[in-house]
This record gives sequence, C-alpha cells and structure tokens, in this order.
Amino acid sequence: MADRCPFTTGIHDVDALHERLRTTGTGVHRAELPDGSPVWVITGYDTVRRFLADPNVSAAKADSTMGYRGNSLPPALDANLLNMDGEDHRRIRRLAAEAFALPRHSAQEKVVVDIVTDLVAQLPATGEIDLMDGLCEPLPVRVTGTLLGLSPDQLPAFRAASAPLLRADESHEPEALRNSMRTLLGLIAAAIAAKREQPGQDLLSAWIAATDGDDRLTEDELMSLAFVTIVGGFENTIALTSLVLDELVRHHQSQARELLDRPAEFDTLIRSLIRTCSPMNYAIRRFPRTDLDINGVRIPQGHTVFASIRSAHTDPAAHSRPHLTFGHGRHYCLGAALAEMQTIHAVRAVLQKYPHLSPLAPRETYRLRSSWLTYALAELTLTTAP
Repeated sequence: MADRCPFTTGIHDVDALHERLRTTGTGVHRAELPDGSPVWVITGYDTVRRFLADPNVSAAKADSTMGYRGNSLPPALDANLLNMDGEDHRRIRRLAAEAFALPRHSAQEKVVVDIVTDLVAQLPATGEIDLMDGLCEPLPVRVTGTLLGLSPDQLPAFRAASAPLLRADESHEPEALRNSMRTLLGLIAAAIAAKREQPGQDLLSAWIAATDGDDRLTEDELMSLAFVTIVGGFENTIALTSLVLDELVRHHQSQARELLDRPAEFDTLIRSLIRTCSPMNYAIRRFPRTDLDINGVRIPQGHTVFASIRSAHTDPAAHSRPHLTFGHGRHYCLGAALAEMQTIHAVRAVLQKYPHLSPLAPRETYRLRSSWLTYALAELTLTTAP
C-alpha cells in the first residue's frame, strides 16, 4: 500500500479501493501524493472521526514538519479557514458563521428554489436531458454567487477562475494556477469594494458588517472567506448533486416519486443518498501537533495525514451514525445546509418535471473529473424514454 494508488485519478470503483485500504493491515498506510510527497492515509469510521475532532491535530500548514505546501496561494487567499486552526480559526469562523445561521436559511432556500425552478424550466421536455450542463453545473455557481452578492454577469468569470484550483492531479500547470489565482483575487477584491460602497442582503455585506465586540474581519480575512466559499460551494456541490441524481434514477426512483407529496420523508430519503453518494474521498490534509498512535502505528508530529472519508462511510461501524460528508468537529462545513438544500430541491424539481427518467449508460462508462480528493462525474445525461 506504500504507493501512489490511493491518489490515482479517474477511478470509478473508489469504494472498493478505500475499503481495501481500511481492511488491509492496521488500516494506516504510508503513501505518496502524485508529486512524490510522503503522506499517511488513515481509514475507518471511528479512526477518522476521532482524528478529525482531535485538538492535537491541525489544519494549519505552519504545523507541517515535512514542508507541505499544497497549492501556492497568495497570502490573502492562503489564510483561509481550511488552512488555519486554533484561536485564528475560532475567531474567523465565529464572525463568519452568522451569515449561515438558521434564521437565514429561509431566505437562502428561496434563492435556491428560484434558481432551481428557472434552470429546470429551461431543460428539454423530452428526449435526452443533459443534467450536468443544464442543472448541476450552473446551480451552485448561481446560488453561491447570488448569496455572495455577485451580479449574474460576474458569475462566469468567477467559475472560470476557480475551476483550476479544484483539480488535484498530476496535470497542474503552475503558471495556469498562478494566473487563475491572480484573476480570482482581483475579482474578489472588486466585489468586496463594491459591497463597501453599496451593501445589500448578501454574504459579503454581512461579513463586512460582522462584529464581535470591537472585532471585525480584516480585508484579507474577507477575501479568504469569499475564496473558500467559492471553492467549496461550486465544485463540491456540483459533484454531490449529480451523484445523488444519478443514484436516485438508477436505484430509488419509484420510492422517491411516492414521497414527492410527503416533503419530510422525501427530504430524509435525499439526505440518506447524500451520505451514500458523498463525493469526498479524503478530508483536507491534517498535521499532528504531537506524535500520534493510530491503530498501533506511530505517526510523527507534523507529518501529512489524509483521512479517508470514503472508507469511513463504507465501514460497517458507520451504520446509523452521523455521516462525515461535510466533515466533523471544528472544521465542519459552514455551508452544509446550503449544499443539502440545493441537492434536495434539484432532485425534487427534476422528478416533478419528468414522469420517468432512465440512465443512458452504466455509471462506470461516464467520464470523471480529474481529482483524487473527490469522486465526481464530468457528465450526466438521462433520457425520458422508458
């Protein structure tokens, strides 16, 4: 297992790969990233859940003793919630969380419903339906962009600039990444400046106004929050929505249609599929602040560790226990409820429009997005024919 296999891109049978990692030896393995960097992979529900909640485990790259760098982001983008821990993380998360709090869910859900309704109305009435281009890809871009307060004409530029940052494979081109980050940095800075001049009912305006006593978010912190919201809100939701749609049409269509008039039960079904279809293979890398003993294996302080979310979900020990699709502990995804909303409403609207849907081909023939962090479809075409 001490090879690059766990980080190969374009593998459909990822469940089997991660289950093999979980059930081989101690379930703790040495491996290499595609760039040759040495890392550890840990597996299994209990092991991963404890690890993600461990206060002695850090997400901050400053706690790496192995020189881990990841994407070379500009300082204003690099200091984001995914790359920090401790008091800095608690402070920024506390100031940012209000914008995603429960009282705001109703207004956010209206945005989601309006955008889903518009996109589904534009899909063809019959025949082959390209749900990736017609719904799954534009939905989170429009939802996240609208909630941030971006105008519709700004959204394509944000999506184009952020897309290269989501690719975790051997095809990274340093200059293309630098250009992408420079562009995104400029777009975010301009959007924040516009909201300072003319605030609205949006996330950027809420973060600009957020206070905790005399504490406010700095300009760089505002930029990093917008960055991580765009990066996390676009691609991960595209992957989740498309996988749930595909899984439901293949295996749960009759049951889902029976529940369309019972919203609470329908939502419960879709949430169960969110767990089953989680696109995340790994949590964002972590660094132990002290030597750790995991399943009898010593992982030295500062080494890079990837926790296999997929193996946690395939582990029988996970049955009926909280899933880890959106993380666990202090780094639990702030936008989890928003991602669930988009998936639930997208699936409901598609089923309501089409009395019957069928897959065109086996899932394993679909093209995949080039990433080892996630299992994500690059295409999703269904047909209205029986």
